Amino acid sequence: YFINLKGKQFRSPLAVMNGIPKSPLNRYLQVTDAVVAYNTYINCESPWHFGVGSNVSEKDVLPLSEIRSDRPDRCIVANNLIYNEKGDANPIMAHDSLDGITFASNVISNNGVGFKAQKGLDAKTFTLKNVSDNILAPSEKIEGDWYQGFDFETINTDIFGQSRAKNNQPGAIVKTPAKVPALLDRSKYGATWFESETVTAEITEQKVSNTKELTEAISTIPDGGNILLAGGEYTLEASLVISKNIGIHSLGDATIQYNGPSETALFQMIPKGDLTLQGLTLKGNGSNYAFATLKQNMSSHYNLEVSDCNISDFNYVLKAYKESMAQTIWFVKTEISDCTNGIELSQETNDKGDYNVEFLNIVKCTFTNVKQNVIDYYRGGYDESTIGGNLTVKGSTFINCGANEENGILLNHRGIINVEIAGNTFNNNAVKRVSVLWGAKNNHESGNTITNSGVIEVQQNLELKMMY
Repeated sequence: YFINLKGKQFRSPLAVMNGIPKSPLNRYLQVTDAVVAYNTYINCESPWHFGVGSNVSEKDVLPLSEIRSDRPDRCIVANNLIYNEKGDANPIMAHDSLDGITFASNVISNNGVGFKAQKGLDAKTFTLKNVSDNILAPSEKIEGDWYQGFDFETINTDIFGQSRAKNNQPGAIVKTPAKVPALLDRSKYGATWFESETVTAEITEQKVSNTKELTEAISTIPDGGNILLAGGEYTLEASLVISKNIGIHSLGDATIQYNGPSETALFQMIPKGDLTLQGLTLKGNGSNYAFATLKQNMSSHYNLEVSDCNISDFNYVLKAYKESMAQTIWFVKTEISDCTNGIELSQETNDKGDYNVEFLNIVKCTFTNVKQNVIDYYRGGYDESTIGGNLTVKGSTFINCGANEENGILLNHRGIINVEIAGNTFNNNAVKRVSVLWGAKNNHESGNTITNSGVIEVQQNLELKMMY
């Protein structure tokens, strides 16, 4: 029973891969003799993907031992039910030929939306009713001759344990049971130490008006608390260590001037640090950093969100070191100017598929006179099933940036799987290329205005180091 799933390709509700001919044991054997029967798919986007990972088009940049050309064979997809409140034009996604798959007695109610005809997937009109929370079943009996293949008689009950002998139906549910078991009772699943329900704690707020109060508040405020800065200048000579969930918000025109030593950070992000900044001006001395991780021992992830801020005169805006990992980094409505380096997330150069942040979002920001590494986000190594990282650059402006960029690319995101660059303005940036998109992956650009800043280039296939 599948409901409201949105994954694609490797992460689709049903993903049947291509294999590698004469595959070694640690790669991908051809899928054969698979049976997919009596499942329900409700409001799942393109629920069936076949031939996932087919990469024959990449044969020029990959060794033959990595070409996944063995299509699924002798596979049966039968007696399944698909229901879409919003019609889906592509319930089946074929990444290669479907010649080794038999479809039989599958039904779809697609809200009147047409789809490519496939023998064995029949459009029918039926409705669903609530059985319990997030469990729906057909409101009426669906007429049809249901497929009976080898060993299908062993599929003799539905998801509730009801017999299929006298009233067989497609999908996971034959009929609404007299007594509905609590299938989605979260307390029944997961590790014993995992709390399935989140407890909302009261948020603590603490107002500060000078540097001493600020440094003390960083240490004493409870996890999840907010520090509220009165207007004025706060001068710091040492890093503020972020080891918990802290928000720092300006009540007026608050400026933090950081005069700490070279290559130290105003905000030192350590494991489990979660920092939100809003409405602040941050200034460095030209040799130090605004944000940085530890150089070693980043044993857990961190998060960073910066909005409505002005950041200037730093060597690095963000410096992430090797083996550090952020879940999410946001820069929103923030001006970044007169910095040697911008957002540096490119230290996993051993090319084993690692990277330094899962989601990097730059929205409605302005970058001015950032010399290099304006955005440098890297993932190396050939790993076909990795779905990250994720880069979004939207509605932002880049002016006079990249003058010292060695590779001549303004926005570096080599190897990142999901990239969206949309609605940005690039003016007078001394680079040859704004971005190089990976055409074979989910890299896209739209609505960008480029003046004296090179071009956005698409490279269909990247040559990557083998990881195995």
